[in-house]
Amino acid sequence: MTLEQAQRIAALRSRYQVQFEMQMSAATSLNNYDYLDILDRGFDELGLARPSPDVLCDVGCASFWYAATLAAFFRPRQLLGVDLEGHRLFRDGRTRIDYAAGYVARVPHARFVVGDYRRHAEPADLITAWFPFLSAPALLAWRLPLSLLDPAGLFGRIRRNLTPGGLFVMVNHGPAEAALAAEWCVAAGLERAGTDRGAAREPLACGAPRPLPARLSCWRLATASRPDAADIRINQ
Repeated sequence: MTLEQAQRIAALRSRYQVQFEMQMSAATSLNNYDYLDILDRGFDELGLARPSPDVLCDVGCASFWYAATLAAFFRPRQLLGVDLEGHRLFRDGRTRIDYAAGYVARVPHARFVVGDYRRHAEPADLITAWFPFLSAPALLAWRLPLSLLDPAGLFGRIRRNLTPGGLFVMVNHGPAEAALAAEWCVAAGLERAGTDRGAAREPLACGAPRPLPARLSCWRLATASRPDAADIRINQ
């Protein structure tokens, strides 16, 4: 860890009153500081105040190892993580549900649900999605079937579940993927929230390395009426 990263982690600990390393492994705690850094910098760059939602739903949360980060940053009254692969079995004989149970147990009012978010009809004031799958190579890299590649269905469901005045927060791999995701958001009936203040500052990447820098964007329900995302197809 560099001196800059150590100083940044210290600043995040102080600002959000967290010490992830007290409850998690060293690697998982660094990954949580990484996600918290992305949120902190992203909202600052967009000039947006942090919402404090009644219900926060995270889409495709895996084992929901970052539930504590979402709780610390947004302080929701209810926190829900939804993932399709909840029954995936790992080498140690545990399933993703087993790991998720441990992470959500440390966060008040948090829960984990196994299911396909495209069929998850539950309103939320804040919806988050970290690196949603938008291309076939990304799905195959995670050993998932190509039948799950359905950005229109995903973003359409996000639009339908987002309450009036709510916020959708999305993080993508690099500018190219962020631009593609933005097309799907607009097609689904969402519009950007916040004002881009220029070139984004690179996150510190305290945790596991990623091939491209993270790009955060925020979205609200579009003021103008738009067609349903399920009826729209964008050429990929």
